[in-house]
Amino acid sequence: MKKIYAFLFMAAVAAGAMAQGFVSDGAGNTYTFNALSQIEGTGVTLQDDGSYLVAADFTISEGDVLQLDNNATIKMANGVRITIDGDADFAPADTAVITRDVEDSNPKGFWMLGDNGNANLKNVTFEYVGVTFGGINSSLHADNCTFTLATKSTSSSGALSFNASCDGNIVENCRFIENYYNAIGNGATNPVGIIIRNCLFWHNTNSNRNKPQINLTVGGDYDVLIADNQIIGGQFTLSGGIALSNMMGLAHSGTNIVENNYITDNRYGITTIGGVDAIIRNNTMIDNHYETNPNNGGSCISIYDSSSSSNIYIEGNWMEGGFWGITIVTGAPNVNVGKVEDHEAEDYNPGNNTFVNNGFDGAFYDLYNNGTGTVYAQGNTWNVEEQTQENIEEVIYHQVDDPSKGLVIFMPAHQDDPVAVEEIMEANHADNLYYNLMGVPSETPAAPGIYIHNGKKILVK
Repeated sequence: MKKIYAFLFMAAVAAGAMAQGFVSDGAGNTYTFNALSQIEGTGVTLQDDGSYLVAADFTISEGDVLQLDNNATIKMANGVRITIDGDADFAPADTAVITRDVEDSNPKGFWMLGDNGNANLKNVTFEYVGVTFGGINSSLHADNCTFTLATKSTSSSGALSFNASCDGNIVENCRFIENYYNAIGNGATNPVGIIIRNCLFWHNTNSNRNKPQINLTVGGDYDVLIADNQIIGGQFTLSGGIALSNMMGLAHSGTNIVENNYITDNRYGITTIGGVDAIIRNNTMIDNHYETNPNNGGSCISIYDSSSSSNIYIEGNWMEGGFWGITIVTGAPNVNVGKVEDHEAEDYNPGNNTFVNNGFDGAFYDLYNNGTGTVYAQGNTWNVEEQTQENIEEVIYHQVDDPSKGLVIFMPAHQDDPVAVEEIMEANHADNLYYNLMGVPSETPAAPGIYIHNGKKILVK
């Protein structure tokens, strides 16, 4: 049996100086905070309330494991950073809490950076503490965790951030609540492969910075799936819902899918920036218009690609209450919003997108093609009483309005009657409803307070 140790080092805080403390030897041992508190000179202290105080930085080396005990409470002091180059076994059977020690402390959190170190995070609440992850051969799995109130002392890429390219990452059944910066993000040069599903994102980037709640660089052969999440903004004027970016012009052969998400009260719903291949389908986007200037945001879906190398497939989305429905801002990306002419074609798309009341200053803008490429947008239900070419032309901006712009081919439209439209909306909402304590569904959560998401009670402060 491997020996179990705990570990830590004390920081010299005067003038910001820091002394080197405990660094594990990489001999394959498992270290716990409980065992550490029993070793003289480690700097870990068992408090009267049963919690463990971490007063300074320490490092766990490659080959070793840091383990979190069941029902443990870890309190981190101001500026403390815990580096894990080995494995993080943070999966208590019931629960554990990692938080700050006193009200004005701003810990730097956990940096899990080993090229061969994996992280298993389950049933843990990270409060005022973030997690930065990344290693070439490493992966992270977070399940049923809460990331809340992470401060600006943690990574600026998010409460859960990735600072190196890695694959096989999964974040599921988690809650991201009122973090200073975005909830999940990574750097501009390090795309990651990740699945984000069945999570709640609530009022993140509450500092009102230009950081969407989910902010991912995509590229290479990494696949991204963002599905079945609820992304609720705080009506902040600078923070959007989901952004998929490739601002460095990385080669991109992976598949990026954004589907079945409920997105509301953000600056915008979904945006792609740079050369991005994405499938955006069956999302419900409502009232994502919290931008002070419609020229700078407020789209349900926005596509910006001066490289003209994107391939964007858009199907079955409900888009309501934005300044804009879909905007192609620049370039000539390949945007398919519906192409029904040949059911056997590889680029066949039934459309089935629905546009409701997207506009401002008395005008409606369902699709605004400011780029130069031709856009197919057939089979959709537009924000007009009758789905005729003449009527739909009034809610689309394209070559007809400005010869320098690309053409939008939008006929035939989807011939819905009002009942069918309502059925589409209900279908899009079916798996994305909040439930109050009496089990009654609602399209808006009764927060602050406790409500139920997919059968789980969630406390929103």
